[in-house]
Amino acid sequence: MAKIFDHLLNRDLAHVIRFNNRPQHFPESVAEHSFYVAYFVLIICSLLEKKKVKVDTKKALAMALIHDSEEGFSGDILNPFKHFNEKVYAAIREVNRQMVGEMFADLPADLNSELVQLWKEESTAKSIESQVVKVADKLQLLSKCFEEIAAGNTYFEEIYKDQLSSLKKLNQPWWQKIASEVLSGAEKQV
Repeated sequence: MAKIFDHLLNRDLAHVIRFNNRPQHFPESVAEHSFYVAYFVLIICSLLEKKKVKVDTKKALAMALIHDSEEGFSGDILNPFKHFNEKVYAAIREVNRQMVGEMFADLPADLNSELVQLWKEESTAKSIESQVVKVADKLQLLSKCFEEIAAGNTYFEEIYKDQLSSLKKLNQPWWQKIASEVLSGAEKQV
């Protein structure tokens, strides 16, 4: 039988700190990160709907909320390590694929299955909803970097510039319709 209340008590992601290899003025948890990714997804979906781009906002929001849920198990694996080489990255992805269901184990089986499928879909970045989450994830990173830079933390300047450059190079047709509106003024921030 599902232990939904036990699941509701789990706050693991509030205690997993991102960027744990960099000095930070404002340490950020995975839960905090996921909130902002979901918030940015809501904004992006609203802009897309105004441009008559078909997007399932509810699905995108669900993906955003759980996109890093495996980090309750693995912690925040640092990008330089995670992307050291393809073998390391493939091994981490495989462990995450195997373990993500454990993050939802206390939920009813059908909900567990649905959340695992959404997590897997988001990680492939093939649907518009999963692509929106990926973009919101990058925008959230820009926001985090800006907050640190504004407080005098220059360690985040390179990450800001890299993420901004990455967003400018994205060529998904839906993103091209809103990119200039979303990124207006981003260059002036660093």
